[in-house]
Amino acid sequence: MRTGLKRLSPWIIGMLTLVLLAGCGGRDKDSFSIFIMDKGDASVIREELAQKLKDKLGEQAPTIEISVSPLYNQQKLVVEYAAGEHDLFLLPEEDMKLYGQNGSNLPLDDAFDKKTYARGVFEGGVFKKKGQEEEETDVSKETHLFGIPVEQMKMFKELKYNSKTLFATVPPRTSNKEEAIKVLKALTE
Repeated sequence: MRTGLKRLSPWIIGMLTLVLLAGCGGRDKDSFSIFIMDKGDASVIREELAQKLKDKLGEQAPTIEISVSPLYNQQKLVVEYAAGEHDLFLLPEEDMKLYGQNGSNLPLDDAFDKKTYARGVFEGGVFKKKGQEEEETDVSKETHLFGIPVEQMKMFKELKYNSKTLFATVPPRTSNKEEAIKVLKALTE
């Protein structure tokens, strides 16, 4: 009996692991996730910001989830980018530009004026398909608007949260680019 149980133990552990991992399978499709990492404490505005966004976006708005890192930690920022769970990042300018070199920010030129948000324009990486039929991509360097300065966002001004170094960017792995642009516009207008 004991040897039979020993043989089953790895299977039981494996099945339990699968059950636990299945419960961690991403976030709700009707939600929109914002990650904020500032050198100040942005947690003081989290709830009010989520409510203002919900009010501005109306009934069709997704559930706004705002995650705030209480301390600036570059390793945590790397993990958050790699996880691909957030639709919008608010991060310090130097990090935006550093990650932007490798294609970690989507260009925003189509939705926002480069002249109005000139501080968010820089040469960064943009993913391009190698060929029409190929799925592989290369990163090419191009100059675009990659980030919107928080100090120019109307909603943050209303909340009296003034961070001169914080920028909003959209990661390539956002679940919905159009929704990300809509949320960014709600923050700025």
